[in-house]
Amino acid sequence: MKTLSFPLQRVLPDNHPVARVRRLLLGHPLKSSSQHQERLGFFLGLPLLAVDALSSIAYATEEILIALSLAGSNFINFSTSIALAIVVVLMALIASYRQTVQAYPEGGGAYVVARQNLGVSFSLIAASSLLIDYVLTVAVSMTASVRALCSAFPYLHDFKLSLCFVGIWLLTWINLRGIRESAYAVAFPVGAFILLIICLCIDGLFKTSLTLQRPSHLSFEILSNLATLTIILRAFAGGCTAMTGIEAIANAGTMLAKPCSTVARQILLALGIILGGTFLSITVISQNLGLEPIASESLLSQITRTLWGDGPLYHTLQILTATVLFMAANTVFAGFPKLGAILARDGWLPRQLAAIGDRLVFSKGILWLAILASILILIFRGNTHALIPLYAIGVFSAFTLSQIGMIKYWARHLKETTQSFWSSTGCKMALNTFGACLTGIALLVTFEAKFFEGAFLVFLAVPMIIGLCWGIKKHYNEIEQQLSVDIALEKNIHKNFSQSKTSTAVVPVSRVHKGTLEALRFARQMTTNVKVILVNIYDTSQAKEQLEALGWGLDIVILESPYRSIIRPIIEYVHKLDAQNDASSVLILPEFIPEHWWHNLLHNRTAEAIVRTLSWNEHLHNQARIIINVPYYLSTSKQ
Repeated sequence: MKTLSFPLQRVLPDNHPVARVRRLLLGHPLKSSSQHQERLGFFLGLPLLAVDALSSIAYATEEILIALSLAGSNFINFSTSIALAIVVVLMALIASYRQTVQAYPEGGGAYVVARQNLGVSFSLIAASSLLIDYVLTVAVSMTASVRALCSAFPYLHDFKLSLCFVGIWLLTWINLRGIRESAYAVAFPVGAFILLIICLCIDGLFKTSLTLQRPSHLSFEILSNLATLTIILRAFAGGCTAMTGIEAIANAGTMLAKPCSTVARQILLALGIILGGTFLSITVISQNLGLEPIASESLLSQITRTLWGDGPLYHTLQILTATVLFMAANTVFAGFPKLGAILARDGWLPRQLAAIGDRLVFSKGILWLAILASILILIFRGNTHALIPLYAIGVFSAFTLSQIGMIKYWARHLKETTQSFWSSTGCKMALNTFGACLTGIALLVTFEAKFFEGAFLVFLAVPMIIGLCWGIKKHYNEIEQQLSVDIALEKNIHKNFSQSKTSTAVVPVSRVHKGTLEALRFARQMTTNVKVILVNIYDTSQAKEQLEALGWGLDIVILESPYRSIIRPIIEYVHKLDAQNDASSVLILPEFIPEHWWHNLLHNRTAEAIVRTLSWNEHLHNQARIIINVPYYLSTSKQ
């Protein structure tokens, strides 16, 4: 067996226009060994991972007031009480997730916690809910960003849909360049926004003398009036959008510098203090100023204009608000691809989503997020308030399942260690129980308040996504069943094997299955000089052992791929072999053909890519390259 390593040599020549544009837009590929350098510490992790939650400062209070204003101006006085209740839930959630990241330092998102503690069904509910919420987060953040911009510059209103699309694809480009570059892009505007918002809150509380307008006598009638109680609950549900984005921090894991759990806990604590304090302060200020929501201007714009006038500070804060709302989607561009990759590795989504791109990010997940969010914005015509009712349902489902999973985690830990309930582990379980109760109540309230406004669509989408996941899982299981081999039975097949060395056959394989064996058997019928190529991106030890156990006299070559490319090392090896032999090698490509054409979407189709790429990069002129595809046909319907 030989192990070879190649430096980076792109499939396209360096002077090729496509290669130049790619390097210009995305930068040079990063080695797998440099992945630790891409991890984020506290000061870069906070703006990148917390910007989604912090951006809700711009619209959470307004959502409360919109719901309350439906019952009359007297109900506006209840905004502070509702905001205080939301802050209590937020603090409980922050404390609970600080425990979760300690228990799951490599990524303690709702899917992982539910999978390990509650089972497959609950984990898929959590994952589906989060995937929906992530797409909605991009749509809501982008439309809210454009709305804030249009509040300061009304003449842009006619272009809001185009601005939304430009914003989404600009963020997509930034994130395709790598996690650290996207963190640098977010850091300054988020830091400036936090500073100005804190100054606005302090100035506003000081100027309004820290006095609250007292609720009117209607406050005592609300408890006995079902209609007005419904208004209060709807306002609470609208304000709960302030809590979206916390899940992404818990799921960050390997994105953060070691120790991951310590950095994640620091980010969660800082987020809780900043978000809770500013959200409550803005609600108090708006109540003291007697402000009400209006269609043409955001509430934060009204507060800033009232306190600071129309000067440079006003326009600076509005531009920063629009920027932060725009950047809020950046949190999701980190969370959605990672969750998609975890699901893909477990076989619930197409395996392509688990592939790490040139810049050490899950490129396909980033692109799919941008596509889905663009479609959603187009359907709802860039209307923030039309999207809000769909928002937060999914994330509260995930919150609740995550907390219940942690309760079971601590209960199992108590049982295994025979500790008393009053131990530190028991206290942690109690805190997660409290958090589960609060998030469960918030979920029920949000569900009731937003159901007829469009939230029922989420409850239709979740079963559809779960059904899709089971269909993909079933397909992969059927494929695995049909392709599985018994090496002990196959190793003694030597009939019709060639004894000639006149040609060299190169057979790239990813793993040993029936399709692989068909290609290897065909190659050995041609020549004894068969070189089997394994590209060392993932663990190749099992495939190597199986190939050796066949005893077919195969020359196993393992190619190192520091840039995670499968095709590039194969092409370079073939060219090197051609140069040594002064003749083109015969390339034999195993592939399996699924029963239905759409099944191809779930597979990488590497053989086709090798053929296409090699045809652009032949080095030996006036020699015909023989490429043989050896198909193995599958019929999953017979299983």
